[in-house]
Amino acid sequence: MKPEELRQHLHGVCVISITPFKEDGTLDEAGYEKNLRFIMGGGLNAANATIVVGGSTGECGAMSPAERKAVLDCALSVCGDKLPVIAGCNSTNVREAIELAQYAEDRGAAGVMALSPYYYPAKDEACIYAFYKELASNTGLGILLYNNFEVMNIDCPISVLKRLKELPNVVGMKECTPAFFKMTRVVQEIGDKVSVVNGHGEFLEPYAALAGTAGFISSMSNFVPSRAAAIWEARSKGDYAKAKEIRDTMVPYMDLAVKYSGQGGEYKVISLLKYITDQVGSCGGWPRIPCIPLSDEEKTETRAVLKAIGL
Repeated sequence: MKPEELRQHLHGVCVISITPFKEDGTLDEAGYEKNLRFIMGGGLNAANATIVVGGSTGECGAMSPAERKAVLDCALSVCGDKLPVIAGCNSTNVREAIELAQYAEDRGAAGVMALSPYYYPAKDEACIYAFYKELASNTGLGILLYNNFEVMNIDCPISVLKRLKELPNVVGMKECTPAFFKMTRVVQEIGDKVSVVNGHGEFLEPYAALAGTAGFISSMSNFVPSRAAAIWEARSKGDYAKAKEIRDTMVPYMDLAVKYSGQGGEYKVISLLKYITDQVGSCGGWPRIPCIPLSDEEKTETRAVLKAIGL
């Protein structure tokens, strides 16, 4: 897929895929195939969505490059041309990110998403720019920038984003800024060349639509893809009241996700996502250490929330 095509496809739902593992920690390819087909069966396809595989929610930090390539291969074989696949290329170093991006390009992925190096987070603007420039110079795929304050402890400055938008294959951005006003300013400053995606997903919909974002990410699509599709359909027609009505059916889940995030950070939210995905008949699978399964008490609490949201 050409970069400009990816830019257009980002006007929709950007599914953030979990990665199912077996209890022994190995990749559950059959389970992953089941999960992907469940997502597509819920109304998400090339007309209204893309999917990111091997990203943060996909536990990329707990996988080897070879495993991440296997995840991508599985997704490409299942999704084909039915749902554009974006390869997560987060890494602590640019060479590995380039290796993953070039592999994705060779295999026919729609694009790549990358967070600038995060072991020692790149907090200097020159470091952030250098990383993306090097990545962009070594792949012809469209690139989805990734601003994740929780990981980087820095809110990627608009000044560096304005430089990055001039790179010809930078066509999208997953914006997870903690400041909603900053999201509006990012759209104003780089939205002419970059599809800015609401990185907080349904939590900020349809408010992020009013900020001018092209679309929204959705981790909830792992277990309730039909509602993400319905929110997008309403949002894309400008029916924000309807979009909010659908989004509000998920408030009990969002309350629980916020609670667990405060207790255990993103790891605990991933465990929550995986458990719920199993409960609705798809495959969440086991998390991989340092992410651990929910306790029995938390599972009971989660099942009550599932009932509250009608699942």
